[in-house]
Amino acid sequence: MNNNWHTGIATHQGTKKERNEDSFLTRFSKDTKDNEIAMFVVADGMGGYQVGDTASCLAIETLDKWWNKRIGRILKKKNVIEQFVKEAEKVLSKINKAIITVSNHTGKKMGTTVTLLVMYMGHYGVIHIGDSRVYQMKGLNQELVPYLQQVSEDMLYHQQTQILEMEPELLQLTEDHSWVEKQVKKGNLSREEARNHPKRNVLLQCLGIEKQIEPYTKTGKYHTDDIFLLCSDGFYSLFPNEEIKNMLLSLEKEYGNLQSICDYLINFSNFSNAHDNITLMLVRHVRVEHVQSKRSKTWLPILGNN
Repeated sequence: MNNNWHTGIATHQGTKKERNEDSFLTRFSKDTKDNEIAMFVVADGMGGYQVGDTASCLAIETLDKWWNKRIGRILKKKNVIEQFVKEAEKVLSKINKAIITVSNHTGKKMGTTVTLLVMYMGHYGVIHIGDSRVYQMKGLNQELVPYLQQVSEDMLYHQQTQILEMEPELLQLTEDHSWVEKQVKKGNLSREEARNHPKRNVLLQCLGIEKQIEPYTKTGKYHTDDIFLLCSDGFYSLFPNEEIKNMLLSLEKEYGNLQSICDYLINFSNFSNAHDNITLMLVRHVRVEHVQSKRSKTWLPILGNN
């Protein structure tokens, strides 16, 4: 949209699949005071050839229409993020019913995950169902970090500079609605065992299967140097969270440009024999007038299939 938002988006069918059933969406808008709001969505369709992408596309199209119709009114509310999350939950229920209707008419079972991130004035909201993920990378700049601070009850913000002593940290903001995640919570599986378990792809919730859904929601705050990662399971299933963190740290230092990082990670995933569709979105809300750009470097090998 402008220099206040740095984004990168990349998607690929992977090395094993003939079709990419993932879909994604990015949208931006402003309130009456020119404060910007952004929505980022990843949807991972399921159901086989020519069916999974029908479900994920239906989800994306419905969310896009809802945004166009409602975002202006939502921005007039006092608690924008909370109102957004509340309405988005209802939209997911609407999408769920629509996919079930299509499945019944066609006789083809289909479903999709939906993972949505909304960002506005230093606050974020997550609405999620399935096993796609949102991560928040914090502490990338360990010197002077601009941060947002509330200065009045009218939700007015200004930037200050404060020395933050923070080690880089990768936070997983979503919880997988999967069988293996449930077993990890019960203490029956370790994280590493879950990553390689035969039932790692078994979902307990997604859109289009059951009539009743319980989306996962979360709200929080972000700083200007934070990076958010949205991804389908085709990416994170290849790498433990610690490895994802280390890759982001290294690539952010060397490239700076989020699109270049996404492109590299897609190539590296395919080089690592990605068995599923892969979608990545990287987002940073800079919120400063002048951003010192980093020189793009290409020391990393170009990976992919010949």
